[in-house]
Amino acid sequence: MRQTAPNRWSIVAGGMICQFCAGMLYSWSLYVKPLVETYDWPQNSVTLTFSLATFIIPIVMIFAGRLLPRLGPTRTALTGALSLTAGLALSGFARSLPLLYLGYGVLGGIGVGFIYGVPIATCVKWFPDKKGLISGLSVAGFGLGSIVFAPICTALLAAIGPSATFLVQGGITLAGMLIGAPMMKAAPDGYRPPNWSPPEPAAGTKPRDFTSLQMVRCRQYWFLLIMYLFANVAGLFIIGHASPVSQEVAGLTAAQAGVIVSVLSIANTCGRFLGGAASDRLGAARVVTILYIADAVLLLALPMMGQFALIALGIGGLAVCFGGMMGAYPSIVLDYFGPTHYSTNYALVFLAFGFGGLIANQTAAVSLSFRGSYTLAFLVIGGMCVVGVVMSLLSRPPEAPKTAL
Repeated sequence: MRQTAPNRWSIVAGGMICQFCAGMLYSWSLYVKPLVETYDWPQNSVTLTFSLATFIIPIVMIFAGRLLPRLGPTRTALTGALSLTAGLALSGFARSLPLLYLGYGVLGGIGVGFIYGVPIATCVKWFPDKKGLISGLSVAGFGLGSIVFAPICTALLAAIGPSATFLVQGGITLAGMLIGAPMMKAAPDGYRPPNWSPPEPAAGTKPRDFTSLQMVRCRQYWFLLIMYLFANVAGLFIIGHASPVSQEVAGLTAAQAGVIVSVLSIANTCGRFLGGAASDRLGAARVVTILYIADAVLLLALPMMGQFALIALGIGGLAVCFGGMMGAYPSIVLDYFGPTHYSTNYALVFLAFGFGGLIANQTAAVSLSFRGSYTLAFLVIGGMCVVGVVMSLLSRPPEAPKTAL
């Protein structure tokens, strides 16, 4: 059915505000040193907090995806806002590591898990004509949160310390979510923008629309999950280790490495938008293949990037690739498995994010333990991306399910 939607761009704006608030959680690395110095906690124990959050986020997204059709985007996002705000508040009063784990790690992870998938699932249904662009904009808001909040967080940490900064971040998060969440509205079933019709399916084929159970029984789901896992290992490795990698490879100072981290954040956000927009023009599958090739080349070449400009180019390029993957994969999931159960289906594919973070950190740890450098990690993760190139070329959409479940 055709309906006009004069305010559909305001729905995207609301989604980006929510993603911005959730993305501030990714300023975590700025808290690590102040927490260690303030409370004399071991650094390895402090960094475990963020690993806990990144593992929880995709798991919670599955449950949030199932609740989204019942609660609607506003209430689902606000549920996440309450959990995220409570987690930041608890972190502000935490004087022990278990409370920090519970606050920032568990409640923060649950909050972002509820919020992250809502703008993507909501906005793409309003824009079936621009689903790649809108996916990219939705996830770019997440990256903007860490970029914009980072200097604010740095100034607050220096002025009032980590505990009070957690409380300020919680207040900003709640205020932003109260603005953004009510702006998101669910699209009517079968919505089409004016003067647009969906492409006709190829002769002899049926439109694809999978339930989550049908999807996980499909080999293309597992194929896509492994492909996305490799992308997340590469991206989360460079995000988590950009500073020490740049110091090891190019001999940079800590201050120079901080500039590299800023370059990474900006490049990652740009990649999210560009990956989504390019998917509309080239096709998401083709974009992903190009990004895997770039990932493999850059990772294998990193040990030779011994100058500031080269390492900035290499790490920035990897960040663009990771952002591009985050912008392109939502379109692939939509193309492969349909719109009806998209929020839950994408969450099940996004499990690759949680496991990717664990594999990336373990690969880096093993490399440092056995070789005393990141060289082995570059080779292993670069090899994963080579496999990703081959898998992306072999990947094909599944046939439409034969029975309803």
